[in-house]
Amino acid sequence: MHIVFFGTPDYVVSVLEKLHKEFKAKTESPIAAVVTQEPKLSGREQLKTFSPVDTWAYQHKKLIFFDPIDIVNKNIAADIGVLASFGKIIPDAVINHFKYGIINIHPSLLPNWRGSSPVQASIISGEKTTGVTFMKLDPLLDHGPIISQFKEEISDTDNSETLRNKLFERAGDVLLGLIPAFTNGKVNIKPQDHEKATFTKQLEKEDGFIPPKFLKAAMEGKTPRAKWEIPWMKVEGKTYNLKPTTQNLFNFIRAMDPWPGSWTLLRSPSFGGQAKRLKIIKAHLSENNLVLDEVQLEGKSTVSWKQFCEGYPDAKFY
Repeated sequence: MHIVFFGTPDYVVSVLEKLHKEFKAKTESPIAAVVTQEPKLSGREQLKTFSPVDTWAYQHKKLIFFDPIDIVNKNIAADIGVLASFGKIIPDAVINHFKYGIINIHPSLLPNWRGSSPVQASIISGEKTTGVTFMKLDPLLDHGPIISQFKEEISDTDNSETLRNKLFERAGDVLLGLIPAFTNGKVNIKPQDHEKATFTKQLEKEDGFIPPKFLKAAMEGKTPRAKWEIPWMKVEGKTYNLKPTTQNLFNFIRAMDPWPGSWTLLRSPSFGGQAKRLKIIKAHLSENNLVLDEVQLEGKSTVSWKQFCEGYPDAKFY
């Protein structure tokens, strides 16, 4: 069995490592190559930073590509592809290059929450259960037929990082048994119900914004009569509306942790009349009230909410 792995972030490296160990024949690794995002320049010194999958492949002396079509152009011999949070659309020619196609590991129960941010969407929407879908990749976004799925409970303490890590850790274990069954034709593949599809997109820093009046109300245990639109979540083709309850705001803060982070706007005479961003680092629920634990004013260090109030007693939600 020879595999090309498509992936980029740290939380998919465990899947890659499990494939490497499980299908290893004597001293030969099953990983024929990896395809990952190009290195990026970061920091003040603009140093080149390689993706975790890139680093793994370099350490294991594997071929590394940044453009999926290179798999075809270089005629890389492999039976199947495995894709986990790669971050780019895979062309038809690459999908068809493999005898068994490409298995996409998607952290939601498709057709729920297609796109780049399904874990965050599952937490925000108040779901108690999510899961992972193993899908046979086709050219459309998370559209292909379902090979297998499993469910996973969402804990009240999960943020997007802890939930995502749980999902991919378990997905790696499940995949080890699924690949032989799939390649031997012992899996019943079924199409998705496309009419029930819901969608997400790649999150940006601005998507963590909480309207100040909603945050203030939640801290007082109140629910405003207002509509809170989450523009990067789509249901039935329309923007997802979230009722600004205390629980929903807490879910939103958990979902945005650690990236892109949740934030709001405050005003204070100390700010010179300007509104400033306040990032919410940690929060919890106390009965029906949202309690801020740690915050960070733009340009400042992280402090407790108590310390912030002592330092800016006149600060008010914008």
